[in-house]
Amino acid sequence: MVDLPGITRVPVHGQPENIYDQIKDIIMEYIRPEESIILNVLSATVDFITCESIRISRSVDKTSLRTLAVVTKADKSPEGLLEKVTANDVNIGLGYVCVRNRIGDESYEETRIEEERLFESHPMLSKIDKFIVGVLVLAQRLV
Repeated sequence: MVDLPGITRVPVHGQPENIYDQIKDIIMEYIRPEESIILNVLSATVDFITCESIRISRSVDKTSLRTLAVVTKADKSPEGLLEKVTANDVNIGLGYVCVRNRIGDESYEETRIEEERLFESHPMLSKIDKFIVGVLVLAQRLV
């Protein structure tokens, strides 16, 4: 799984100087083997084309045939999300799954209900194919 949103090249107080390289090395160790499926976690709020996690996964999976993108925070940035996941400008071989993150102290069950409601009723998100939305779809795809 490649998920780097909180990691920067500039160390934060108390972190080792090379924290970025340490984390990248760990990620590379797991995604380099050709039998690995790369679960690339992308926030709906970022530009997929310039996303560093895409660059990292592409460095070992040139054709992206073993990469699955999980788009989080769909509720935070619904504008243009349909286009991002259908245009596939970054060529994600295993496709995309869009999910809604848990908010506050929601239970797992409450989160799944709210996620289903979001993708069924939101004017923009309801247009996304039901075969690529929700944590339950993600779980099925991973199996």
